[in-house]
Amino acid sequence: MQRSRDFLVELARRYYIDEISQQEIAREYNLSRPTVSNILKQCREEGIVEIRIRESSAFSRGLSDRLRDRFGIREAVIVPSNEDSAAVLSRAGAEAAAFASSAIKDGMKVGVAWGTSLFQMVHQMKHLNVVDIEVVQLMGGLGASNPQYDGADLARELSKLLNARYYPLQCPVLVKNIEVKEMLIAENGIRETLQRTSDLDIAFVGLSSNDPDKSALVKAGFLSYDEAEDTLRAGAVGHMCGYSYGAEGNMLALPVNYRIIGIEFDNFLNIPERVGIACGAEKADAIKAALTGGLITTLITDETAALRILS
Repeated sequence: MQRSRDFLVELARRYYIDEISQQEIAREYNLSRPTVSNILKQCREEGIVEIRIRESSAFSRGLSDRLRDRFGIREAVIVPSNEDSAAVLSRAGAEAAAFASSAIKDGMKVGVAWGTSLFQMVHQMKHLNVVDIEVVQLMGGLGASNPQYDGADLARELSKLLNARYYPLQCPVLVKNIEVKEMLIAENGIRETLQRTSDLDIAFVGLSSNDPDKSALVKAGFLSYDEAEDTLRAGAVGHMCGYSYGAEGNMLALPVNYRIIGIEFDNFLNIPERVGIACGAEKADAIKAALTGGLITTLITDETAALRILS
């Protein structure tokens, strides 16, 4: 007998979320218990239900505990660093995808920035059976030199996975002066998206070093090497959603910060769940500053970065 996908989802919810026994479900839906068992097996085969065993070493769990205790964050997910950097980033993206899949619930408003770590997260996520979701792009990204830094594409892909309404920012993240910024944010589409960043439930962001050789803004072509050196000399250790911040996680009064088109820094701090994803020893200072300033509530990183932060 062919059953609808909605029916399969309903039975899966009853068993895995409501924790109703197969025998009780059989009575409730006038089915035999073997039939219920076969339906649940079908749910797993079709990807409606995924069963994950999250594997982590005692060493990684110890680092996670120490980060939570020291910085007061809700969660720290640490991946091993015993592979090349691309493999580590891919593994962190997979952990971020698993976290997002468990954290995103019906009716949520989800913010997403851009960068290599978020690219890995989105492209390793699977379709979620959630409803009434909004996906809001947190920062401009139009004109990036690398597709992994195209925020609109990333937010669009995430919205497809969540069957969500999608609000892009079709503009660069950094413009040449405040006058250009004021002109762009007055445009209807950009203004509407920015307004929707004021009451998000969860946000996913990357954390980048301000070192010109490692800066995501430089790699994406939005910030010149010389400008990045200027922000570094001014005390900026990292940037998030385009905003350069100091060692205490404070947004610095730098000219470049007033040319950003994206969520307001204070609005970001009002989001209940703020997930930061970054790997590598070169990002340790930027991650530590974000933790010190309470910029993120959950961190996904690797052992090398975690060890340097804690040292």
